Amino acid sequence: MFGIRDRQLGVLVGLMFAPFALQLLGWAGTPLGGGPCGAIGLDQLMLEQPQTFFYAQIMLWGISLLMSTGFFVLMLGFMHNGSIPKPQAQPFLLISLAIGSSTALIYALTHTVGLPAPSPIGWLVGGAEPTDAIGILIFVVLLAHCVLTLRWLMHTKPIPPKAAKPQAQKS
Repeated sequence: MFGIRDRQLGVLVGLMFAPFALQLLGWAGTPLGGGPCGAIGLDQLMLEQPQTFFYAQIMLWGISLLMSTGFFVLMLGFMHNGSIPKPQAQPFLLISLAIGSSTALIYALTHTVGLPAPSPIGWLVGGAEPTDAIGILIFVVLLAHCVLTLRWLMHTKPIPPKAAKPQAQKS
C-alpha cells in the first residue's frame, strides 16, 4: 500500500491515517456526528464544557501523532524502495501502539465513566460524554490498529547479533 511491499505494514499505515480522516468527516457536519474532537452541540460552546474541551484536545493530539507516525513509516517505505527493514519499522510501530492504545483508552473512559478535567476553578469531575457514529468508528479503528500492530510485532523475529568469526587458535 502506497509504496510499502509488506501488506501487513501497509494496512497498519492505512489504519494510522484512518482516525484523522474520520475526524475530518466528523468536522464536515455529517449526520454521523462530530466525532471525539468535533462540535459538541449548538446550545453550548465547547469552552463552557471543560471536560469535553480538554479531552477533545487530547484525542486530537492522539490521532494527529498517530497519523504523523504513519507518515514516518510511509517515508521509510519510499526511502527503501518499498521494502522497509523490520528493525527500522519496529520503533515506529511501538510508538504508534503506545499512542493508539492510550488514545483508545482515553476515548473509552471519557465515554463510559467520565474523567476529571482541569478548569479555572480546579479539577471538575464530569459524567460520561455522549457517543456518535464517527467516534465509535474511530474507536474501532484504534482497537484494530492496536491488535494488528501487536500481531505484527509478535511475528517479527529479532535479527540475531552476528557471531564473531572464530579465530584460529595459536599454540
